[in-house]
Amino acid sequence: MNQEVRDPFLEGNEIIDEAISTFHADQSNENLISVLESIRTRMHADGHFVIPVVTHNGAEMTYSFRGINTNDGKVWNVVFTSQKEFEKGQPSQVISHFIDAALKACVEASEAEGFIVNPWSDDAFMLSRELIRIILDADDGVEYSVPENPITKELLEDGSFLTRAVEICCRNSTDLNALKLMKILRNSNVWVPCVAIPEESGNDSLTLFPDILQDEDKFYLPVFSTAEEMGEYGENFTKTRSSFMDTIKLARNNERDLSGIVINAFTNEYIIDNDMLNIIEGMQGI
Repeated sequence: MNQEVRDPFLEGNEIIDEAISTFHADQSNENLISVLESIRTRMHADGHFVIPVVTHNGAEMTYSFRGINTNDGKVWNVVFTSQKEFEKGQPSQVISHFIDAALKACVEASEAEGFIVNPWSDDAFMLSRELIRIILDADDGVEYSVPENPITKELLEDGSFLTRAVEICCRNSTDLNALKLMKILRNSNVWVPCVAIPEESGNDSLTLFPDILQDEDKFYLPVFSTAEEMGEYGENFTKTRSSFMDTIKLARNNERDLSGIVINAFTNEYIIDNDMLNIIEGMQGI
């Protein structure tokens, strides 16, 4: 017997199935909104749809949505909330892909009327282009996913992209967003508040010691995506800029047993714990 392959990105899609089932029992506007909100919730949680595709072989392998015709002659694309729902129909090549990317591709790069969700189910749902736009517009421009921009020195130069990524991760702390942030940090420079202590030799030399922040019984090295992110706190320190990889060394060599590094502690605080620091150290730089 073949064991079903677990796809963690599909786990949680049950809330979509339940909302659709409730809508079929009572097709009120309130229940329709609940369906759209369930899809939006899963979208923000890095949820996937199972999507039947047609493969195009060329210099690079590409995919297009597989469509079906309804009785009125219109073409709809197809998605499934689970492998179980997909297996109710005929075998087909499928991919598991992010819900937000699928929705955007449907309205921006497809001529179909929208998606039919779980078309082989008694609770199939017609997710029209208009409904897709309602889901996407509900965010009102607020970002919930760290952008997929190629990481370049130019992109990271002024720290604004790192600031943006940290803010998004604070708003929507998913594993995928955390991974994207770690890749950005691997190649970023950050600002470190330090205390300047004159050396005993009396030759006007200074030794810089990074400040350490305490949260109950845990200690963290604070770093900032820009000098401005320090705010009034930064007025009490000498500000130095260094690569995030060098700040990891500072954290490792500190006399205290640090629990990690905290980014933008006074605006959008995000903690990079020691396990995450280990992952970053193993990443390849640009």
